Parts: sequence; C-alpha cells; structure tokens
Amino acid sequence: MSKKDKLKKEKARQTERKRLEELEEQREREEAKYRQSRAAKKMRRAAKRGYPNGLMIFFTVLMLISFGYSGFFYGGIMIVGQFTGAAEVMPAHTGLMMLIADVLMAVGIVLSFAGKYIMQGIFTVGGSGLYLIAAHRVIADIQARLEKYYVEPELQSMDKTYMKYCYPIIIVTVFGAAVMVIALTAYIRKKKRLKREKDNAPVKSIIE
Repeated sequence: MSKKDKLKKEKARQTERKRLEELEEQREREEAKYRQSRAAKKMRRAAKRGYPNGLMIFFTVLMLISFGYSGFFYGGIMIVGQFTGAAEVMPAHTGLMMLIADVLMAVGIVLSFAGKYIMQGIFTVGGSGLYLIAAHRVIADIQARLEKYYVEPELQSMDKTYMKYCYPIIIVTVFGAAVMVIALTAYIRKKKRLKREKDNAPVKSIIE
C-alpha cells in the first residue's frame, strides 16, 4: 500500500471517528434534554399534588373530629354501657356493632393519614355506615319507649339528644367517600398521563 493510500485511509478513519463522536454528543444532549423535561414534569406534578394532599389532610382531620365526638366518646359510652349491663334497654348486639364500627373507622382514619386514600374509604365508609345502623336502632328504640311510656318533660327529647350524639358520624361517611373518589380520580389520571409520556417518549439513539 502506497503512502498516499495510507494517508487516505487514516483520513477516512479520522472522519468516521469524528462523525461517531458527534453522534454520541448529540445522543447525550437529547438524553439530557429528555431528563430535564421529565424532571420539570415531576416538579409540576408535585406542585399540583400539594393542594389535593392538603385537602385530603383537612378532610381526614374533620373525620377524626367527628369520630372522636360521636364514635369514640358517645359510642364508647354506649358500648361500655351495654357490655357492662348498665344500658340494659339498648337493643341486642348494638354495642358489638358500634365496637366493630369504631375499629373500622379508626383503621380507616389511620390509613388516610398514612396516605392510603383509596383503601381508607373501605374502612371509613363501611364503619360509619355500620355505626349509623346501630345508632338508628338505639334512637328508634328510644322513640318507641317515649311513645309507650310516660317520661319526665326533660327526657321527652331524649331521641333528639341521641341524634346529636350519633349522627355527626355522617361526616366520616361523606368525607371518607370524598377522599376515596378524589384519590381514585387522581390515580386514573396519573395512569393515563404515564401512558401518554411513555408513548411520546423519544427513541434513544444506539451507536454500536
């Protein structure tokens, strides 16, 4: 091979090396741009999630207050009353129903504070629903006794008093369901967004 041919071959090799280096640099720039784009999207999503998360915590605090007032305090009094025999006139098994309901609601509220917004709905809505059934049994029994027996004037509104004790638990039902619906909606939107991002993601250049 002549010296001239060797020079041509070396020049062609250098040209090819330079072309590959430029392609590699271009690929790296594209990857860096894609990473920056994804990072920006993540920051925007995090900023958007701030408001819903704050709303979720607010709803959960409302559920906790309602549960503490109706479920834990007054529900606890009725539970203890039936299990100790102090509340003999309560309908059978009502105390047990309230106990199960309180446990379910407590678990649901803990899950909500832990960010398990979809799962909490099963416990808070189910527990508060069971509590309302038990409370209705108690109030209906009181109303029946008020109609059947004579009571002192100050006790004639006992059914309404127990409504004030028990029915605020509806707050747990409403906000437990609201948190679950919001979380489900956000989850579905996230899945759709991730699918779009995956479908629209640029194809990476591969240089052998």
